[in-house]
Amino acid sequence: MTMQAEQKSLFFVTWNTNGIRDTRMLPQKFSNIFKSLSDLQADIVFIQETHVGTDCYNILEDVPGWKVFFTVHNSRSKGVAILIRDKVPFEYICHDEDYSGGYIVLFCHLYGELYTLVNMYNHKADRDILNSLKDYLMETAEGVLVVGGDFNTVLHPSFDRRSLSSHARHSPFRAFLEDFTVSLNLRDTWSYKRSTDEVITRRQKEQTASRIDMFFLPEHKLGLVCNIDVAEAQGVSDHYPLVLELTVQHRTETILPNVALRLPKPFKYTPDRTPGKISGAEILSTIKSLTDLEEHSLDMEHVKSYKEQRCQLTETLKYKYNSMIENKEVGERNTFEHLIFSQILAKRLNASISPSFKGKIVTNLDTFSTVKFETGPQTIKWSFLERKLKKLQTRVKKPQPRVKKTKRRPSAPPPEFSILERFLDCLLPKDQISSELRLLEPGSPLTNAIFNLALNELEAIVVRNLCKGTVCYQRQVLRVHTPPITSDFVDIFINNFKEQSGLKIRILQHPD
Repeated sequence: MTMQAEQKSLFFVTWNTNGIRDTRMLPQKFSNIFKSLSDLQADIVFIQETHVGTDCYNILEDVPGWKVFFTVHNSRSKGVAILIRDKVPFEYICHDEDYSGGYIVLFCHLYGELYTLVNMYNHKADRDILNSLKDYLMETAEGVLVVGGDFNTVLHPSFDRRSLSSHARHSPFRAFLEDFTVSLNLRDTWSYKRSTDEVITRRQKEQTASRIDMFFLPEHKLGLVCNIDVAEAQGVSDHYPLVLELTVQHRTETILPNVALRLPKPFKYTPDRTPGKISGAEILSTIKSLTDLEEHSLDMEHVKSYKEQRCQLTETLKYKYNSMIENKEVGERNTFEHLIFSQILAKRLNASISPSFKGKIVTNLDTFSTVKFETGPQTIKWSFLERKLKKLQTRVKKPQPRVKKTKRRPSAPPPEFSILERFLDCLLPKDQISSELRLLEPGSPLTNAIFNLALNELEAIVVRNLCKGTVCYQRQVLRVHTPPITSDFVDIFINNFKEQSGLKIRILQHPD
């Protein structure tokens, strides 16, 4: 049989369905989605905004005619899924998913050929997800890389947006997408195949429409593109399906990606529907960021081997860490693996209180005093830490009224932030005298993150009850502006905070 005779086509579809479940307004939505996919003769499907949470993931557990890989995030927002039609020769290798439901990366064989399939939903509140995904794919992507999804930005307002306005500007996401595509040498398949054709994939209002749903391929793989088009689909969402036809070749030689070399064979897909799982991207990023480790008294040769094999270790460590969380097992302390795990949790904690860098900041305020932590060993009450973590979850979960131009905090933690609450209780060492107290180990990534969390709560109390408070997390200090701190303030406020938190803090008075 000739090589030409072995060539086949696969039809890829990317589609933001704005939920997949039936609704009061769309009582046949789920069946309409799959009827449309059948009409389109779709083989591989990327769905964005599945809105699948822990209370409804069973809807995608057993879909007749399809193999489904999906994230579990929230029943009202985000979430992605990759669907493979049963008739397509498919072999699962492994996959990774964003802990906040923004993307899923599937490593697999299609017709024996190695593919890295990436389904991306770039939510308007996610400022770092493209950068994180870029770093992960630069180390792990192999074979034919296909990136599709809803990127929430157009490539060029003049070509890809329709509105009544005579002026247009790039969205803030455009620079992030440019860095993503340039770093991975990706090109928009529509621009490549139909460079002079203008089309829309989303109609927001009668006067506004745009092309924000796209498929990207590496420059050297663009020859695989046979055709690309936008299809009509009624009764689903304000997005239209984008259909990409790719040439595939049947391969008899099995090639495995580097990321899977340490996994046991045969490869097996074991569903884990826990939201907020540790991701391979987090592990990879953390290993790369940990450089000067002499102060941690670690075996540097051991650390070097971890860094050299970081790509393969992402999958094995991911399984280990998520098992630890599920079983509440701390594991051996003072190891590189423990340091990686602590750093990942610390990053999530810090992300929950990351300040907004928009707007004006008032400077040259009147007399102030500075609150800082005492040096030396510190302990914190678990009850205080637990309350603060619950506040963060409540802040995120509470529905916000739709007010014009009101924007969500970019770094707000996802609902599954509760994974930290469940695990920190056993991860932080308990004081020998009181199990209520947790030891904050000097030099631990979690210690700095918890200090920042405490400063965030201290600032909230100041603003709520007294006056202006300003936190600098790099300095780990809180400035309290006028009125000057009095002895009554110290007795009532500071001592009360010390009592609640168990932390040692002190106040520095500053002259007028």
